[in-house]
Amino acid sequence: MSSLALFLLQIAVIVLVTGLCGVLLGKLGQPRVVGEMLGGILLGRSVFGYAAPHLISQLFPPTSLHTLSLVSELGMVLYLFLEGMNLDFASVWQQRHTALKISVASMAIPFVLGCGLGLLLYRNFHGTGGNKVAFMIFLGVSLSTTAFPVLARMLRDQSTGDTKLNTLALVCAAIADVMGWMLLAVALMINTVGVSLWMLVFKMFLLVLFGAFLLGVVRPLLGKLVRWKGAPNISQLLLAAFLVFILGCAFVTERLGVHALFGAFLAGMCIPRLHHWHRQLYRTIHPLVSVLLLPVFFAMTGIHTEFRDLGGKSVLLWFVVLLVLAIAGKVGGTYYAARKSDLPKQESLLLGFLMNTRGLVDLVVVNLAFQAGAINTQLFTILVLVALITTAMTAPSLKLLKKKPEVPTPAAA
Repeated sequence: MSSLALFLLQIAVIVLVTGLCGVLLGKLGQPRVVGEMLGGILLGRSVFGYAAPHLISQLFPPTSLHTLSLVSELGMVLYLFLEGMNLDFASVWQQRHTALKISVASMAIPFVLGCGLGLLLYRNFHGTGGNKVAFMIFLGVSLSTTAFPVLARMLRDQSTGDTKLNTLALVCAAIADVMGWMLLAVALMINTVGVSLWMLVFKMFLLVLFGAFLLGVVRPLLGKLVRWKGAPNISQLLLAAFLVFILGCAFVTERLGVHALFGAFLAGMCIPRLHHWHRQLYRTIHPLVSVLLLPVFFAMTGIHTEFRDLGGKSVLLWFVVLLVLAIAGKVGGTYYAARKSDLPKQESLLLGFLMNTRGLVDLVVVNLAFQAGAINTQLFTILVLVALITTAMTAPSLKLLKKKPEVPTPAAA
């Protein structure tokens, strides 16, 4: 079989399996991304690779994985652009006091727990190219992330029953996302730079300078362009220009030693939310990313996931510890800050479970840590399962805890 024929067959199988799993899990009340994550794991060595090893080895030979990896990286670059584009600065600013307090607590507590646990786990779970500080930060970020896009989709499908709580959850998730990417950038720089403090500070300065240029100069210019153009339609030439802009920003941050994903995220934050133009651009790019490119990322994650790495009481024990700390730290930290902000108990607990949605963002963090050589395959598998379980928990928790809509009594009417 030629390389092109194999590549086309791989993409077809990946889209089919992840799509079917997404539909089936959707019927059970789960977000589509949970099914797609599960579909990627099914295609890996742990399930289909165990049941039909000869077939999977022919479908995904090691020589073909580099091409699939590049396709998945492109998908994640465009996905991070869309995530940055969906950040609503106006909503964040309106609820900045309450949302910032809750977001910081929901990030800080599980992050500190993860970093502390990293001291104990480093000896047995570090990768080939990482150092202890980067390992701790990677683990802390993995336990403290919130998947803003997954949460937004979930709240569109089934609301909490409280519009203000929906908005607050999305704003908190957006702020947590930004803080998480900043911490992840630091981890990647430490991992690549090593012990050179001056080089780390210099690269951080360049990254901040680049981000300030994009948000302070490029974003206002794009706003003027949209106001001048007026119409919401996007021509092919304009779309091509935006794709070049996204890839150019990704190239700059990749050269800075962070990762291309950060440049794409910053590029998304530059897109103004004006004249339905933002929505039109999203509708143009999102279908290709969600249907074709993201499934390849899920498949690559599944290929690296190996359940047999969990063999042994000590590894299973650490899996349980990580899962419990991830849930307790995220839910508990959010609940504590929400109660301090005078939210009722039920709403505070519900907000905690909503912020516990890790989803695709956590998979990105885990994959970056694995690619950087900071974690080994055992910890990679554990963290992938933690991301899957905590995301799958959100829908049942939402059904159990969501507020019932108030029905006015005849007297009130």
